Amino acid sequence: MNKVKSLFSLTVFLVLLITINSISWAAKFEKIEKVFSVQTQEILFVSLKIDAGEIYVHKNEQPDQVFISVQYDEDSDEIDIEFDEPRNELFISIDRDKWFKSWDDHRTPKLEVLLPFDVTIELSSKIKAGEIDFELGSLKLKEFQLHNFAGEVEVDFPKPNQVEMEFFDMNVKVGETTLRRLGNARFRKAKINGGIGELDIDFSGEGLKSCRAKIDLDIGETAIYLPRELGVRFDSSTFGFLTQSSIDYQFDKKGRFYFSENYESASRTMDISISSGIGELRVSYR
Repeated sequence: MNKVKSLFSLTVFLVLLITINSISWAAKFEKIEKVFSVQTQEILFVSLKIDAGEIYVHKNEQPDQVFISVQYDEDSDEIDIEFDEPRNELFISIDRDKWFKSWDDHRTPKLEVLLPFDVTIELSSKIKAGEIDFELGSLKLKEFQLHNFAGEVEVDFPKPNQVEMEFFDMNVKVGETTLRRLGNARFRKAKINGGIGELDIDFSGEGLKSCRAKIDLDIGETAIYLPRELGVRFDSSTFGFLTQSSIDYQFDKKGRFYFSENYESASRTMDISISSGIGELRVSYR
């Protein structure tokens, strides 16, 4: 009986200790929510400069409003959100103390940005580390830039971009990068750079009549998936025997270029330049 009482007392003590710690920890967190109405007749410039965090950028259901939500640790994070209404410019900054040691733990800040769908947008993001989830379908993105030092990055265009994107620029130094339905970005030019890690690119979607893409990964695994209806020409430079290449047999090699069977007849074409270093390269149909 005494053993049962001792065990019960120990259990109660542990539960109280966990509860007290949770309450103490939760008390350090703050949450900011802001809504800005933007000028739909002018380009909206959005700039994100983030040390570390979980970053979500999606479409807002409101055509002319930006919604921002930030959950952060008041002891470690400094938040700056500014909207210049006359210039139609939005700036969001998260400055985290010792960001490199804490970007992947439970204390990381969480940022959610919902962008309006009835205004042309130029989006520039510089994120040092974290988990990045951009779902950008049905927006009016004129230019897109995302530079990330380390982390997991996923960018998806579930529905077509409403305007032609002049330039799509991705640069991830270390980590796993997944680009889904990138054809729906409707870009003219794309530059996708990876340092060390995995690079997974799906070009399906409603692309422009013609476009160009440059893909570069130094060390790691690169997988490129192409829709069959797209006419494709690409060249591939590798690190010789240090690169294991797997090119779908349906591509015809002529000189230094590979061609899809429908390159001359397809209604949409894409030219791709691929540079892969040490690791594996796969190019296939999906």
